[in-house]
Amino acid sequence: MRVGISVLTAVTALLLGGCAGTGNTTPASSGNATSPLGALAVGQCTDAIDAQQVPSFSVVECDTAHAWEVATIVPAPGDAYPGEAALRAVADTGCASALSDYVGVDPVNTTFGVTFIAPIAAHWADPANRKVACLVGAASGGITGTLKGTGYSFPTKGQCFATPPENSFSLDLVRCSESHAYEVYATKKLDGKTAPTTAEFDKAYTDTCVKGFKDFVGVDVGKSTYEIVHFILPKTQWTKLSDHRLVCSAGSPSGGVTGTLKDAKK
Repeated sequence: MRVGISVLTAVTALLLGGCAGTGNTTPASSGNATSPLGALAVGQCTDAIDAQQVPSFSVVECDTAHAWEVATIVPAPGDAYPGEAALRAVADTGCASALSDYVGVDPVNTTFGVTFIAPIAAHWADPANRKVACLVGAASGGITGTLKGTGYSFPTKGQCFATPPENSFSLDLVRCSESHAYEVYATKKLDGKTAPTTAEFDKAYTDTCVKGFKDFVGVDVGKSTYEIVHFILPKTQWTKLSDHRLVCSAGSPSGGVTGTLKDAKK
């Protein structure tokens, strides 16, 4: 059994995705389609967005596992339905600063991303739907608690990801029910204006990652099939970024983990 260590130090590009429909599985041609877009407000959280037909989603409590959080609302201009291309242009401009303004981290320094929800033509008749909702989070979900003001660069407890690349924040977050490599099981915020000393880090790592591994998986890490991968900002970025957490994850570099490792006992 080996203990893996990963320190993310570099950057990744923001990918702005989105849906030009919202909230309903009724076909777009239906004249009486309804949408929850009009009732969305900044700070609300949603589950995953299903964009296979007319995108659908549900508003959920932010203290439960969710995928997205409404970071800002941008009015859609005009009285006539502007079309998908125009709404995407509104999102490209209006949602560009959603992460930095709402979460408090530059898009290149976080594993989280931005998407948006905009109305389809069938929903445009209701003036409340004439807006674009900019969402921050992860399509794979698993976020618990608000991202507002956290400055998070790293995943939250309960999220899963593929094998992390070297020197990059660009983690491939995936649903824990799907094949993945690691699952975040514990985090600890490290207080102090400066990066932890070696002794301070060693204690935090032992208390949070090593002891937490046994509590989570059910066996000591030295006797487990799985390893620990941790994330922490390097000293050179400690004062530049605000995610001062030690983040501990359990899994295997070869991947193939499906479901949670909680109480796996191996």
